Amino acid sequence: MRIEDEIQQKDFKDDYRRLLVNLLFTNNWVNQQVMPFFRAHGLTLQQHNVLSILRGQHPEPVCFGDIQCRMADRSSNVTRLIDKLIEKGYATRDICQANRRMIEVRLTEKGLQKLEEVDEDMPALYQRFHNLSHEEAVLVSNMLDKLRG
Repeated sequence: MRIEDEIQQKDFKDDYRRLLVNLLFTNNWVNQQVMPFFRAHGLTLQQHNVLSILRGQHPEPVCFGDIQCRMADRSSNVTRLIDKLIEKGYATRDICQANRRMIEVRLTEKGLQKLEEVDEDMPALYQRFHNLSHEEAVLVSNMLDKLRG
C-alpha cells in the first residue's frame, strides 16, 4: 500500500519528505513484525542482537566495546542488556586477565541453545517479508546501504 494511503495524506511537498515519512512508517511496521517474534522467545531484539554477536565469536569472549560497535541499535545500553542476559543464564561476564580494565562476555551453553531455538522459528519471521521478490529484497537492501552511504 502506498504511504499516502497508509497515513491518509494526499501528497508530499517533495519526494525526499515522502521518503523520510515512508522510512519512519516502515520502521514502525518492521518493529511490529519483529518485536512479538522475539518476545515469544523471551528476548528483545537487542538481546538477540547481543547473543548473535557473542555466537559469532564463540567460544572466544567479546569485550563490551566490540559488542557496542557491532550492534544494529548502537544507542542500546549494552551493560543493561548483558546484565539481563546473565540473569537469564545466556551469557557470562569476566574481567580480562590480560587487561583488568576490560570486561569479557561469553555465550553460555544455555544461550547457544536459546539461539538455536530462535533460529528454528526464523523462517516464519522472514516469511512476513516475502511480498518482495528475492531481486526486490536485494535492491531495497542495496538502496538502504546507499542511503546511509
